[in-house]
Amino acid sequence: MRQTHYNIQRKKGKHLTLEDRKIIAHLYNKQGKNYTEIAREMNCHRTTISREIKKGITILKDYMWRDKGEYIPEIAQGVYDTNASAKGPKLKIGKNFDLASFIEEKIKEKYSPEVIAIND
Repeated sequence: MRQTHYNIQRKKGKHLTLEDRKIIAHLYNKQGKNYTEIAREMNCHRTTISREIKKGITILKDYMWRDKGEYIPEIAQGVYDTNASAKGPKLKIGKNFDLASFIEEKIKEKYSPEVIAIND
């Protein structure tokens, strides 16, 4: 039995790659498709496409010196990489109340952070 009506959805939580962004750039810049049409072709939600295009939009001048917004995938990838570098575990000092109070006391006594780190 052959299934004719199926929809391949992107896995939930999957991030866009540079290749996905290049496809979005072609569909948006060259073919002039809107967010919904691009989302159908990319098998993701239109809000994802909207946010992605806002992330990588650049204002350029056309041949008549009018402003034209163009999506550049490398800029969007750079923004994604910058935002991804801020991920990671939270600082553990918040759970160590003894260390936090020790550091606060030393700062009130006008010690520099370098001296506190050596004396700890």
